[in-house]
Amino acid sequence: MELDGLFMKIMQGEVRMSDVFRYVPNHAEIGVGLALLDEQEDYVFFLAGTRHKFTSNELFYAGIGGHLEPGEDLLSCGKREAMEEIGAEVHIQCSPVNPVYISKDKEIRAITMTDECKPLAIYEMIHPSGSPREGEIYYLVIYQATLRSSLTHLKTDEVSGVIAMKKEQVKKGVFRRATLQTLVDEGARLIASSPHIQPDVIVYPIGTAEALSYYLNYMESNQR
Repeated sequence: MELDGLFMKIMQGEVRMSDVFRYVPNHAEIGVGLALLDEQEDYVFFLAGTRHKFTSNELFYAGIGGHLEPGEDLLSCGKREAMEEIGAEVHIQCSPVNPVYISKDKEIRAITMTDECKPLAIYEMIHPSGSPREGEIYYLVIYQATLRSSLTHLKTDEVSGVIAMKKEQVKKGVFRRATLQTLVDEGARLIASSPHIQPDVIVYPIGTAEALSYYLNYMESNQR
């Protein structure tokens, strides 16, 4: 469905626009990220593939997800990206509480939504140095999800491996850069990887993985 057609359906009451879009500027770049849990309730992230620029000794990890396509709803986007990137079916879990908004300055506040299926968070991700949209904001809508099938393939230009990390490791993500071997020694599991990934590579979070680190620490501090 093209955007004009979607707009007409919204105006005619056939489609209800998500409350998410009350918090995102018109014409902004928007994507969906998954806080994806496996059967052991570890968080699943991808390791950057060949299309991403990284040094020989550093590699980022991020959540499964990607750009919202014209006419696509947020939940469908998350499911499509999971199938494209790692060949897996996922079940998106709706947050039982209102989400939080994480600004580009890492200020976190609770926001209200009436959506039947609420996300965990909206995150203002800044495009990094060297990217085509350097310095611009990319709005990530983050949903919790669970794996419903095994990984069947990797989109190798985007994904060089898949790692499952413990909650405590995710929380520490924004405060350190650890080697892949360190994460494995702490309990992380490499679900899949390409031969060129070395154990001494230094890994760090971006996007959903970075946002999830802030989110988990925020939620824990507000439960005390």
